[in-house]
Amino acid sequence: MEIGIVGFGRFGQFAGDILNKDFKVSAYDHQVTAQKTNIQLASLEEVAKKDVLLICVPISEMDVACRQLKPHLSPGQLIVDTCSVKEQPLKLMLDLLPSFVEILGCHPLFGPDSGNNGVSGLEVVLCPGRCARVEKVKAFLEKLCFKVTVTSAIEHDQAMAKTQALFHFLAKGFAQLKIDSDCLSTPGPAHLLQDFNDVLSDSDQLFQDLQRLNRFVSSERKKLIENLVSLDKYLSEDS
Repeated sequence: MEIGIVGFGRFGQFAGDILNKDFKVSAYDHQVTAQKTNIQLASLEEVAKKDVLLICVPISEMDVACRQLKPHLSPGQLIVDTCSVKEQPLKLMLDLLPSFVEILGCHPLFGPDSGNNGVSGLEVVLCPGRCARVEKVKAFLEKLCFKVTVTSAIEHDQAMAKTQALFHFLAKGFAQLKIDSDCLSTPGPAHLLQDFNDVLSDSDQLFQDLQRLNRFVSSERKKLIENLVSLDKYLSEDS
């Protein structure tokens, strides 16, 4: 079995290095011309013919990616995305890609930095779209020592709205405060600030996509802001 990767940025290269140990992998990216990997770069047409396609493009570029891939697909292929939002990408794949391919949503709950020292115990979420091979994919990932959760796209997005999206939102807010990393701190805040700094290395496109393309995030942000305003009001009242 051969695997093709569409979108060969940091995560695409990270995933490619993992998969290349078990499969023949090739990749396509309209921007990447060099990378720190031995995986062969190929044309979109060549990569689109592979048995399994892993789409590693930003969430907001899924529409374009699906339209570009559609003319080159063949019956029996498995198409898997890796977006941090699942409802919209799955709908795009189901609407735009031919019915003769299988479709599976996937969200690795980590990135190249957090997986730099090994992937054992890291979590991957699978959201079936139109796929008869969910259990086979799950078994393969578990063989690599990933923790695998199978759930719906809606349940995934509801959970990520409360966790990943709010965390990135807070990280951006704290960044505006420009707190010096050498500032006196107890261990808890110091660890939290380091975690905030880690996600700030992600692209602004990812941040915007997380906030805007998950329909559950806006209400969660509003609840957080309202609670903070209410808490500030309480603390400002005369005792």
